[in-house]
This record gives sequence, structure tokens and C-alpha cells, in this order.
Amino acid sequence: MKDFTPTKETISLHGLGFIQILLGGNQRMHVWHPELPRRDCYTYSAVHNHRFGFTSRVLKGVQVNQRCDLEIVKPETGSHVLISHNGPRSDKGGRLSYPVADVNVAERAVERYQAGDEYMMPAYEYHHTPCEGIVVTVLRKHDEGTIHANSVCRRGVDFHYDFDRFQLTPEQLFAYVVDALR
Repeated sequence: MKDFTPTKETISLHGLGFIQILLGGNQRMHVWHPELPRRDCYTYSAVHNHRFGFTSRVLKGVQVNQRCDLEIVKPETGSHVLISHNGPRSDKGGRLSYPVADVNVAERAVERYQAGDEYMMPAYEYHHTPCEGIVVTVLRKHDEGTIHANSVCRRGVDFHYDFDRFQLTPEQLFAYVVDALR
């Protein structure tokens, strides 16, 4: 059986440039802030999926969401490499990950959601959230699958496998949250 142990921290930094706060009722608050660190290859590796479906409600800012379709292709021919997040959690808080396939990525139309809007993402659908400025959302998880999540990274770019989710203290993370909610 795979290790799908969720992060234990009440507040943590995510490599996609947001803070995650665990709430009750299968919910999480996500806070994007332009000063937060992201994984080094973020520009080339933001497309990902989730093993759960979710509804996200925007509390502040404009949530940008762009769904993507992936096509698995022959080795060494894809525009991107599919990265499996199938390992146990590392000492830096992320999952041990590795490349598993070559893919081409086709982006769909950009979606924009204002404060008060909600949108849904089904489990395993690929997307990225290229938010600008401060954005605050509350995500409610739905159906949860048993297959791990993945990211994609542009071919030729080194994926940042060891992003440190603990590089900021909980106090520093909460300071960003307080700033974002002003």
C-alpha cells in the first residue's frame, strides 16, 4: 500500500508558492503571496493534479485556474516529463518523486474567479494556478482516489525534488497570512 500520509503541520509552505493551513471538515485555506518562495523550477513545473476532487471558494483576490490535457508520448519526444509524487514524505516535508513518462501538455482556456466565486476540480485533472498578487481560497476536498498525484516539468529543466517546506517557521508563515488577510 502506498504512503498517502498527509502533511501533519497545521500550516506549511507549498512548492507551488502558497501557504496551506489545515482546517476542519476536510478543508484547507490556501494563501498565495508574491513574496513566498517557490520551487526553483516553478515556471516550468506548475502543472499538476490531485488524487482528490475539490471545490475552491475564493475569499480574496483573483484565482486564476488553467486546466490542461496531457498526452503520453514516446520517451525523449515530449514537451514535458511527468513527475510521480509516489514516495513517502521526505525530511523536507515533500514527497519523494521521480520521472515516469514523457508527455505533451495542451492548456485550455484561462479561468478567473473573483472573491465569492467557487470552482470545482475533479480528481486527477491537470491544472495550474498562476495567481498574481495575494489570493486567499478555502478548498474543500471531495472524493479521494488511491493513485498518487503528479506534476509535469518542461523537458530539459531540472525538477526541484528537494524543495524545503520547512524553510519558514510557522510564525513567519502566519505573518504572511495576516498580511494577506488585511
